[in-house]
Amino acid sequence: MRLDPFVRDYQRFIADLSGILQSEETVFYLDTSVLMWAANIGRDARREFLAWCGSRPTGKMRVPVWAAHELHRHLLRGSLNANLKKAVSDAEAKLTDFARLTTERVDDALCIAKGYAGRNAYVTDVQKTVQRLKELGKIAGDEAASSGAADDVVDFVNDHILDTELDDIIRRINEVGELRYKHLMPPGYHDNKPENKFGDVVIWEEMLADLKDRTGPTQFDTVLISRDEKTDWVSSAPLVYNGGDKPQKSNRDMEFDVTLAHPLLIHEFSKKTSSRSLYVVPPGFVASALYYAPNSAGQASNVSKWFAASHRFDVIEKLATAALAARAAPVERANVAVANGEEAEPTVPPADLSSPVPARAFVAPSARAIASVNAFPLSSAYAQAPINLKDELVASWVNSLVSGELPPLLFGKAMSGLIASDIRWATQANALFEQIAPNVEPANWNMAVLAVICSAYFDASGELHKVPQSEAALFALQMEPDARAAPAFAALNGFLKGADAQLPYLPGTGRQKVPYALNLLGGGGNGKADLLREVRVSGQPALIDRVPESSPQTLSRLLANDPSRGCTGKELRAVIAKHLFVPVELLATTWDTKKITWSADVGLASVDTTSEGGLSSLADEEDGDND
Repeated sequence: MRLDPFVRDYQRFIADLSGILQSEETVFYLDTSVLMWAANIGRDARREFLAWCGSRPTGKMRVPVWAAHELHRHLLRGSLNANLKKAVSDAEAKLTDFARLTTERVDDALCIAKGYAGRNAYVTDVQKTVQRLKELGKIAGDEAASSGAADDVVDFVNDHILDTELDDIIRRINEVGELRYKHLMPPGYHDNKPENKFGDVVIWEEMLADLKDRTGPTQFDTVLISRDEKTDWVSSAPLVYNGGDKPQKSNRDMEFDVTLAHPLLIHEFSKKTSSRSLYVVPPGFVASALYYAPNSAGQASNVSKWFAASHRFDVIEKLATAALAARAAPVERANVAVANGEEAEPTVPPADLSSPVPARAFVAPSARAIASVNAFPLSSAYAQAPINLKDELVASWVNSLVSGELPPLLFGKAMSGLIASDIRWATQANALFEQIAPNVEPANWNMAVLAVICSAYFDASGELHKVPQSEAALFALQMEPDARAAPAFAALNGFLKGADAQLPYLPGTGRQKVPYALNLLGGGGNGKADLLREVRVSGQPALIDRVPESSPQTLSRLLANDPSRGCTGKELRAVIAKHLFVPVELLATTWDTKKITWSADVGLASVDTTSEGGLSSLADEEDGDND
């Protein structure tokens, strides 16, 4: 298990999660709290929410049987109307108390000082206001407004309910449920409701059972949409980094938080499913992600009612998730952010989808022609721009690229400089390229991508890097699975072969499995870790001995862990893949579940494009950096 970081990266979280929410491969689950919420909100908002849920690919939006059971129980009890009546009654009681308190405290002198004719005029105003608020409350509390709500939700549930066999789950919970609850094992240990003590655990087990059967070559992520904010499901960030000089306190009400699934849930999830990640998010956050994307692109949102119903009207303009729009906002919107003293995320102009972008054959220039493009004026302007104007400047580049005023090679060269020098762009550039792809002619888009990925392997004069430039190389690995970029990667592959580049993994070769093997010395059982003796990647030895403790190549530094604590085979595979610029999914998972330790002085070989097999036991400091 891995504990969550104390300080979390908000921009990266937003970028990752917004992509996952809109991916066709993501598997979604709805719990009882969301089904109840859907039945409580207004008709228009409910139908927008259910329409979006229903638009997910077949089998990708599911309702656990236990969640449906709990919903059914609430419907039979009349909980929906009872809760509504209680809320309205409580609000009216508070208004009555407010009126009593104010009339007790005021006198003529105070009321006249505040602009009233006297105490009687003030009291009359209070009474009229309170009565008006009560009348407004009756509108929201009118049971006619919920007519058909239960049918809408029930019909949706019946179309998306899992077919779980609950006997095994209930039998297992009977055996271990109390232990989980007493030892604060998530989820549900905060639920103080004896009649349904293990409801969250049943829902969780249903998700695990369903995901266990979801296998195949396509990677996918999992999202539980839930209004349950207790810490037996999620882990809120103590501090959040948002690109400024210092981290800030999180604020969940303003959606300024990196809320992750509980670490113990992630641990159990990773052992029992093949899903890449797990998120637990409220419907309001999903609405924000879906609302801001089309609005920022000048298109009408189809979730506006759902979005409005999910947030208090007085906080909508303050929501931190407005940053989702900033990445797709035109320069004019960036100017507003600057004027307000805000720090916007990397911005992308809106798509003009009035007519399809015409296709044109992609003809790759030579590596030296790419190298000869001088992006220094753009890079220099970015370096000299005030920090709150940097993203506006990049947005202007994107606008010029889309309009045809900025050559794609020049744009790509400028972006490669940003990727190498600005940590924000090292993590956000791939999202930027994905977002602008529909608005740029495919040949020009590939030209820009090629300029960036070439910078990973070739220097400013067109000569092969001995050690690839790490940030651009990692960008290349992220972009390669995008079929739209195939022409750019085919060209890069030709450049690398022409330069006789030696690499553990050669981009543009069809993403075939990379030979990968570990040699482990058994720890003798009893849960002891196996000792790592050898690592081979593409047939070449990748583990080296007698590495100085101060070297960034030591395995302890790369894993950010001590040999006494060890790591899993999965963690080791991820570190090796990143260090050697190999797509992690192309390395065998054979050793993922192993617990592994290592000698304190071992490390990983460096990528060396001039050595046979692409690896060198000596760290090379004169060229790129692969940490």
